[in-house]
Amino acid sequence: MNEWNIALGALVLLLSLAAGAPLSRWYFAPTGSHRTAPVDNVVPLEAFMRPQAAETNDVGWCPAEQAERLHAYHPDKSRTCWTCRTVTPAGVPRV
Repeated sequence: MNEWNIALGALVLLLSLAAGAPLSRWYFAPTGSHRTAPVDNVVPLEAFMRPQAAETNDVGWCPAEQAERLHAYHPDKSRTCWTCRTVTPAGVPRV
């Protein structure tokens, strides 16, 4: 009788695994309801990569670091340090 119980238990386990896999895939299938609504004001990556104005990069004096650093020069003659992101207004003399 002991072998019969082991065989019956193995059969029940096999059938529960065979039936449980498709049922669990059906029950836990993604429905998409957890996703948020799409945002309408998304800017494409190309817009960020496109130059907005005639800006150049050149070495200039950074007053925050007290050293020569690479800067982005803007059309209004101000500049932004690429190292520390300090914005220097136009006409600031080198100290």
